[in-house]
Amino acid sequence: MLCDVGTDHGKLPVAALLSGKAKAAVAIDISPASLAKARLLADEENVPLTCVVGDGLSPLRKGEADVIAIAGMGGREIVRILENAPCVFPRYLLVPHRDAALVRGYLKDNNARITRDIAVKEGEHFYFVIEATFALPWEERSLYFGTEGQAFPAYREARLKKIDQLLSLKSDPSLEREKEELTDAYRSGDC
Repeated sequence: MLCDVGTDHGKLPVAALLSGKAKAAVAIDISPASLAKARLLADEENVPLTCVVGDGLSPLRKGEADVIAIAGMGGREIVRILENAPCVFPRYLLVPHRDAALVRGYLKDNNARITRDIAVKEGEHFYFVIEATFALPWEERSLYFGTEGQAFPAYREARLKKIDQLLSLKSDPSLEREKEELTDAYRSGDC
């Protein structure tokens, strides 16, 4: 069972049901109006989508979902949802619009393994699709970025340029560490 947290229009679970990637899906959103849009889309596509009003993962219990998708919000909100979850689920797909390092840091601090960390580009924006599980222990990796995906080299170039601009204005140890990791990723052949 797929659970899409913060589903909004329900496009992700409906697409998963239509493609056969999910046999069952639940859409959770704090907004009844958003869930009404998700219900309408599911009805139009004739797929069995369960819609639940709720904050984060609070409506779910252990065993009620195999895959949790949390996308379309910032890393701070994703971490808040994970911190307040009633239990741990087998697999997570996390797509923070910003502050991806916070999500990776949370996973590290809670000994969850990132199994995939894919850089994607949509228009002028870069995002990371982070697949994780709490069933396997953390393996050391960058908190700043994932190196998988065809968009990583373009992300690396754009991010290094931005870091150089920011460092020209003021020194920042965190940005200096990120720049070093991005440079090392290139040297080690990760991209």
